[in-house]
Amino acid sequence: MLLYGEVDRDSRVRREAASLVGRGHRVTIATLTTQRRRPYDLDGARIIPLRPRRIGLIPGDDSPFRGRPPAGRLGRLAAKAEWTARYAGTFAYWTRAALHGLPPADVWHGHDLLGLLAAWSLRRAKGGALVHDSHELFMEAGSAARMPGPIRAAMRAAESRASRSADAVITVNRSIADELCARYGVDPVVVMNCPPQAAAPGEPLVRDALGLGDRRVVIHHGVLGPGRGLDHLVGSVALLPADVVVVLLGGGPLAAGLAHAAEEPPNRGRLFVLPPVPVEDVARWIAGADVGVIPFQAVDRNNVLATPNKLFEYLAAGVPVVVSDFPEMRRIVEETGAGVAVDTTSPASLAAGIQMLLGEPGAAREARRAAAREAHFRGYSWEAQAEGLLGVYDRLAITGQARA
Repeated sequence: MLLYGEVDRDSRVRREAASLVGRGHRVTIATLTTQRRRPYDLDGARIIPLRPRRIGLIPGDDSPFRGRPPAGRLGRLAAKAEWTARYAGTFAYWTRAALHGLPPADVWHGHDLLGLLAAWSLRRAKGGALVHDSHELFMEAGSAARMPGPIRAAMRAAESRASRSADAVITVNRSIADELCARYGVDPVVVMNCPPQAAAPGEPLVRDALGLGDRRVVIHHGVLGPGRGLDHLVGSVALLPADVVVVLLGGGPLAAGLAHAAEEPPNRGRLFVLPPVPVEDVARWIAGADVGVIPFQAVDRNNVLATPNKLFEYLAAGVPVVVSDFPEMRRIVEETGAGVAVDTTSPASLAAGIQMLLGEPGAAREARRAAAREAHFRGYSWEAQAEGLLGVYDRLAITGQARA
């Protein structure tokens, strides 16, 4: 597997690797890292940290395409040009490190566009099959969605060539699969990134950690970044009943500003910002919440079609959820009865959606919790979703034997 980033917090990559190991495959994950130098084992897979000779920029670094760029037109152009060159340089060095440092493999599994391009190069140099694992609409998300037209066109052409040449394409939901099919003529297998089946979480850690007692808790967990409606969620605090608190669990570029907002009236004592927790502990932290929130904004096509990991984690923890009224998230909450899809484009509309669930009678709230857990066990679990991944690899093995 080729992953352009750190693997430890990437739940999808880790789940896929563990499932493939369980089926008898030997899995190696080559990552981009600045933290480790020596190989190590994780979830039964061998992790090979590829540290390029030169590192300009890595995923997660501040981008002038998303954050606040320098003042003045020339300053903005210079900042964007420098960022692009440094990012491209790191990727080029990383790909060369993979080409020189990795042995031949039966399958090269590239995660997202940059992992795909590296895997494509390795397949051409060393043989084997190619799998494209599209975690999102890469060209419609983050900095890639905001780059100049010529750069976007070149990246999209590269994704088209590499994806079309893949032996299999995997992605995270039906809407994104349909987009990839329309753009590149591929037929992706949908493997949603759901957590594994588990018993109901134990003691709710968030209540204990903050001493919340019987106050009602609205929680958002995951990356604290732009485009996720966090400004509207903070603005909703003053509009919710006095016994309701909002908890933001995670890290990201907006974490410091949100922590500052939590100390300002009227948020003090009602808005809390906590650091991220390990993937395996998420369920226990969110289980004590009364409502989970996913207020994504329509800042790009990827956001509109997304099925964030947190949606399935709320289901697994039995937490009723308020989501933005976007196609995939709306379909899931309506199909399962685990929540509601509402307008999240303002603090007032978001607060109204949250209050819709908080104001339900006790029996209705318990029915939503039960519906969420039932949906988790019925199909929105990793055990169910992994069958698609394993089916892809079973077919690749048959194809390989036929070619031999």
